[in-house]
Amino acid sequence: MKHRIVVLGAGYAGVYVAGNLARRLSAADVQITVVNAVPDFVERLRLHQVAAGRSVAALRLDAVFAGTGIRLRVARVSAVDPERQVVAVADAEGGGELGYDTLVYARAGFKPTPAKRRLAGGTSAVHYARVNGAPALVFVVGDRASATLR
Repeated sequence: MKHRIVVLGAGYAGVYVAGNLARRLSAADVQITVVNAVPDFVERLRLHQVAAGRSVAALRLDAVFAGTGIRLRVARVSAVDPERQVVAVADAEGGGELGYDTLVYARAGFKPTPAKRRLAGGTSAVHYARVNGAPALVFVVGDRASATLR
């Protein structure tokens, strides 16, 4: 059975982590799924151009991940249940649950709400980094307490 890695978020941090894992790990041994609310990669470094009225071509995440073996799930995360090791998602098809063995939390715009603080407080690893100049928070869930994300 393949080791299931689920990456929540496809901003700079999520794409970077998923890509590195896909390059370093054997596709025969792991299955990497990236969950993101939209199908496009948001280039935050170019948002000032959008604000100035310029047209910026969107990068499709399926094109970014083409040939890597990374699966893209366009959906919103509604809950994480570390005890059952599942992520609840909602999408156009109604949603469902994704099972995982390793969960990487790389959602953009992290603002600690009480639910997220509880989730972060029980994690096994928290990494603060800069990816392509943008601040990023990436942490791997390793506790056994459920948390709902907003």
